[in-house]
Amino acid sequence: MLPRIVAILLFTACGVASAAVPTGKLPEGIEPEHYALHLTIDPRSERFAGEARIRVELARASDVVWLHARALEIRRVVVTDAAGQAVETRITQHDPAGVLELRFARALPAQTLRVAIDYDAPFNTQLEGLYKVVVGDDAYAVTQMEPISARNAFPGFDEPRFKTPFELRLTVPAQDVAVANTRQLRESRSADGKWKTLDFAATQPLPTYLVAFAVGPWDVVEGTPIASNAVRKHAVPLRGIGPRGSRERLGWALETAPPIVAFLEQYTAQPYPFDKLDLLGASDFSAGAMENAGLIVYRDALLLIGPDSPADRYRAVFNIQAHEIAHQWYGNLVTVPWWDDIWLNEAYATWAQAKTTAALKPEYHADLEALEGRLAAMANDSLLSARKVRQPIRGEGDIVTAFDTITYQKGAAVLAMFERWVGEERFRSGMRAYLARRAFGSGSSDDLIATLAEASGKGEAFAQAMRSFLDQPGVPMIEVDMACEGGTASMQLAQARYLPQGVMSKDEASWRVPFCARFGRGARSDTQCVLLEQPRQAFRIEGACPDWVLPNADARGYYRFALAQAEFAKLAAATPSLSPAEQIVFADALSAAFRRGTLPPATLLEAMPALAGSDMPQVATALLDDFAWIREHVADAGLRPALDAWAARLYAPRLRQLGWRRVADEPGTTTALRTRLADFLAIKLRDPSSRTQLGAQGRAALGLDGGKADLSRADADLLSTSLKVAVQDGGAEAFDAALSAFEAQRDTTRRYALLAGIGATRDAALGERARNYGLTRAVQVGEMSRLYGAQLDEPENRTAAWQWMTRHYEAYRARLSPFAQAWMPRTFAEGRCGDADAERVSTFFAPRIEGLAGGDRGLGQTLERMRQCGALRSHVERKPLAEWLATQSNP
Repeated sequence: MLPRIVAILLFTACGVASAAVPTGKLPEGIEPEHYALHLTIDPRSERFAGEARIRVELARASDVVWLHARALEIRRVVVTDAAGQAVETRITQHDPAGVLELRFARALPAQTLRVAIDYDAPFNTQLEGLYKVVVGDDAYAVTQMEPISARNAFPGFDEPRFKTPFELRLTVPAQDVAVANTRQLRESRSADGKWKTLDFAATQPLPTYLVAFAVGPWDVVEGTPIASNAVRKHAVPLRGIGPRGSRERLGWALETAPPIVAFLEQYTAQPYPFDKLDLLGASDFSAGAMENAGLIVYRDALLLIGPDSPADRYRAVFNIQAHEIAHQWYGNLVTVPWWDDIWLNEAYATWAQAKTTAALKPEYHADLEALEGRLAAMANDSLLSARKVRQPIRGEGDIVTAFDTITYQKGAAVLAMFERWVGEERFRSGMRAYLARRAFGSGSSDDLIATLAEASGKGEAFAQAMRSFLDQPGVPMIEVDMACEGGTASMQLAQARYLPQGVMSKDEASWRVPFCARFGRGARSDTQCVLLEQPRQAFRIEGACPDWVLPNADARGYYRFALAQAEFAKLAAATPSLSPAEQIVFADALSAAFRRGTLPPATLLEAMPALAGSDMPQVATALLDDFAWIREHVADAGLRPALDAWAARLYAPRLRQLGWRRVADEPGTTTALRTRLADFLAIKLRDPSSRTQLGAQGRAALGLDGGKADLSRADADLLSTSLKVAVQDGGAEAFDAALSAFEAQRDTTRRYALLAGIGATRDAALGERARNYGLTRAVQVGEMSRLYGAQLDEPENRTAAWQWMTRHYEAYRARLSPFAQAWMPRTFAEGRCGDADAERVSTFFAPRIEGLAGGDRGLGQTLERMRQCGALRSHVERKPLAEWLATQSNP
C-alpha cells in the first residue's frame, strides 16, 4: 500500500540540455539496494504497465536522486524516508538521455529511501528494452536490456556497477507462458480467470542489463537437469523455450548445454552461479544472443535445429551456446563496473568459447574460426580511427559502438596470446583467483591484470605488456631480419604500427609483444619465444641456422610480420609443412603486404593455388577477399573476364569434386568449403556452370519447375546461394515466388535465405520493390540486414540503393536497433572507393549524424575505409596484372 503523497510535481523535459544532468555516469554516493518490480504484460496490446519499488541508500546528504527512465509515462511517484514519511519531490524526465531527476524540497541526510514509481509505456519497436514480436497470429514480449535499455522497461539505476537483487512479479494473460531470470515460486489467478500473476525467486545481485523476462505462447521443453559434479553439489534445471511449434527443434541446444556448463565449471573452479538455465529462442532479436543470468535469449535461428537445418547451424548453435554460457561466469558472476571495460565480458566469453569448443568439439576447428575473427579485428584495427580495447566511454554512442570486433575478437586474441606466453596452467590459476575474489561483485581491467600478473610469475612485465595492447589502438607490424654467421643465427626485430598504403600517422606506437617464431630445420621445427620490448631489438636464435622462419608460431600472436624477400620465399616453399592456422597467418602476411602497397597483385595471386587445395575452408579461401578487391578495383571490364576465368579454373573443379549436395556423415569442413566455393563461383564470379547447378536447385525450391514451393528441394547449406541465382536469372516470376514463399515461411533460417534471394535481384524495378518491401512489417527488424546486405553485394544495385536511401532515410533509420544505427553509413557505402565517394557519403550523412547512435564513429570509419581503398587503387598498376594474366593458361 502506497503512503499518501504529500506533493509531487511531474515535468517532462524532452531534449532539454543541462550541464547538471548526468548523461554519462550517475553521481557517486547513491546506490540501489533492492528492486521489486511488478509488470502487467499482454503481448497483444500496444502498451504495458509497471510498478517499481526501489530501496535506495543515500551515503551522504543530498537533495536529488538521479536514475534512469526513458519513454516511460510516469503515473505516480512516492519517495519515503527512513521514518516512513513521504518526501516532497519534483520529478523531471530528461529525454532522450533517459535520465530521471527526483528533486527534493530540501536536502535529506544520509539514510535509506524507498522509491515507488508507477508507470506505463509502449512496447519498443527497435528490439530494445521490452519489445514485442508478432509471428502469424501469435504475439510475444521479449526483453533486451544491454547495454542501456533497461530504462525503457522500468525505472532504475541503469549502469553495470550497480549489482542489486531483483524480485519480479509478472501479471500476464492466463493462456500465456512467462519466464524470467529465476525459478517461478507461485501463481495466482484473477477472479475472472483471464489473468495470472507469477512470482519469481529473488535474483542474485545483478546489473539492470542482465534482467530478463518473456511472455507469450511459448513451447517449453524440460531438459534433463544438469548433473552435479565435483564443483557443484546440486543439479541445475534446464529448459528449452521457443515460439509455438518449435518444440521438436530444441533438442540440440538441450543436448549440448550440459557438457558446456560442466567444462566451464571445471575450468573456473566455480559452480554455475544461478538457480536454473533457460535457453529461449526469439523470432526477432537485435543480437545473436544475450547472456541474461539464468535466461539466455537467442535469435531463434541460432537455437532451433532440425533435420533440415544447414550443417553450419549445428556448429553455430554450439559456438554461441559456449559463448553465452561462458558469460554466466565472465560478465554475470563478475561484472564490469563501467562500459570502458566491456571487453572483460565479451573478450573473455569469445576466448572461452573457442577453448570450450576446441575441447568438446575438436571437429569444429575452433582455432581457425577464432583466427578468422582475429584477422577481421586486425582489418578494423588498421584504421587510424580504430577504438582501443579499453576505450573511454562518454555517452550512449560510445557504448553501442563498443560492441565490435576490437572488443570481442581483438580482446580474445590478446588473451590467447598472453595465455600462451605465461602457460595455460598459470593463466587458469589467475582466472580462477579473479573469479573467486570477486564473485557476485565487480571487477575492472586493473583488477584482472593485477591478478594475472601475480599468477603468471612475470609481475610488472606482464602488466605492462598487456596494457600496451589494451590502452592503444593498432596492430603491431614486426619486421624480421634474419642473420646467420659461423653457424650462429640471430634475428633483428623492428616494430611499428601496421598501416595500409597511403596512411600516415604522427604517433610512434610501441608495444611489449610476446613474440614467438617457428624455425624449420630439415624435416623438424621448433619454436622460440621472446618479449619484444623496444622499437628495435636483437635476439639470438637457439640451435643451428634455420632453413626458414615463421614469425608467428602457432598463429597465436596479435601482430603482423614482414620478412626480406629471400626469407619469405623460403617460408612460402615450407607452407605445406605448416599447420592450417600457420598457413592462414602466412596468407595474412601476403595480404598485409598487398594492402601496404609493397606486394604486387600478381604475386599475391600466385600464392592462391598452394592454398586452394587445402581441405580446411579457412585456408582454401584465405585470399579470396583480396582477389575480390583486385577484381573490382584493379581489373576493368576488359581484364575481368580473364581474371574470372583464371579463378574459375582454380576453384570450379574442386566444387564439382565436392558435389552439389551434402551427403550423410561428410566432414563439416567439406560442407563449409562447398558453401564458400559455391557462393564465390556463382555470385562473385558468376560462373555459368555453377549457376546452372545452383539455379536448378533454387527453381525447384520455389516450385518454378512444377508443383508447390518446397525449400527442402535445395541443399540446406546452399539454399541462400541457390535462391539468389534463381531470382537473378528468373526475373519477376522467381522474385514473386520467393516473396510468396517468404510470407508463408515461419522458420527464421529459411526466411533469411529467402530475403537474401529477394534482395539479390539485379533488375532495377524488382530492386526498388525489394528495398520498399524491407520497410514493411512483413520483414522483421532483425531480418532487414539480410535483404539490404544482399542488395548491396551486387554492384549493379549500389547507385539505385544509395538514391533510395537518401529518399527513405528516416523510415529506414527509425526501424534500426541502436546497435545497427552506427553502421548505416557503411551499409550504403558498400563498394565505394576513393576521396570523391567519401565526400559524397560525408555530405549526406554528416548533417544527420546526431540522429544515429554512435554514428560519428560509424561514419568516420566508413570514410577512412573509402579513402584507404582509393589510395591503394591509385597505387596499384593495372598493366603488370594484365601481363601476368596473359601468361596464365592454367592456375
